[in-house]
Amino acid sequence: MTGQIVHSLQSPDLRQLLRPDLPLPLYHQIFNILRERVLAGDPPHGAQLPTEFGLAETFGVSRITAKRALDELANAGLVERQRGRGTHVIHRASPKPVRGPLIGLLENLHILGEETQATVVEFGRVAPPPRVRELFGIEPGEPLARAVRVRSRAGTPFGHYTSWTLTGHGEFNEHNLATTSRLKLFERIGIRIRQVQQTLSAVNADAVVAMHLGMDPGSALLALERHSFDESGRLVDLLSILYRPDQFSYQMTLDLDEPSGAR
Repeated sequence: MTGQIVHSLQSPDLRQLLRPDLPLPLYHQIFNILRERVLAGDPPHGAQLPTEFGLAETFGVSRITAKRALDELANAGLVERQRGRGTHVIHRASPKPVRGPLIGLLENLHILGEETQATVVEFGRVAPPPRVRELFGIEPGEPLARAVRVRSRAGTPFGHYTSWTLTGHGEFNEHNLATTSRLKLFERIGIRIRQVQQTLSAVNADAVVAMHLGMDPGSALLALERHSFDESGRLVDLLSILYRPDQFSYQMTLDLDEPSGAR
């Protein structure tokens, strides 16, 4: 595939994915579409993307809009743009992870919210740092709702939660975050979650997190980052959680679509 133009990105069907009625700029919608494909490995590492004019024709936008989408891909470290050589994918996609069903995940999150207690440490509507701003596709200085919470079970803290949420709704406030599960609160203010992406890793606790979780600084923690998207595919919530491994375990049950031995 190296050096070959990916013709699947020139399909006229892609134009139907754009939503001009949304406040999200068209260039960022195109960027999201291309980013999702590159991260999934299609187009693969080394593949050449269509030109600015080619993408503009495919999506029915101006060349400037197409150029900005490609520039965003380059800024994200997914492609490399060289004058006279075009735009090539430099991201190497990892094997597709095993994924659990969204409905089961949301049910488990609801149960977790009902059976544990949350203490709000910080809450405010503030301008996010650059990485968070870029993930949400918002302008510099545009505020998001930021909350820092500690979740406990039977008085023992087990999770440190930091969230950024795309909402200015008055009911999304400190009191409701302390007394209502966020999923219920999302439903109440009209946020409909349709896709969730999660990443698990391991980190060491800094002094502040260690204090909130009753641990020694430097202790190992399970880190989970959850991206929640609405029906339009827009990121509406970014949640970073640090769990005490002695108080929390992550379990997943998968149902196979095919009988064992069918493969």
